[in-house]
Amino acid sequence: MLSLQERDCIATLHAEGRSIAYIAAEIGRDSSSICHKLKRNGRHGRFRACTAQKEGG
Repeated sequence: MLSLQERDCIATLHAEGRSIAYIAAEIGRDSSSICHKLKRNGRHGRFRACTAQKEGG
């Protein structure tokens, strides 16, 4: 499970237009995990860390 800090990092880097591979390398997670989180919680092209944390995704 990702921490809120990791989710915040994903949200920030995604908003900056960074690639999934870049985000994964920055937080030390597999790119498939990042891809899954963005697909699950990245509605309308935005990833919100707080929403993802509440939903457990």
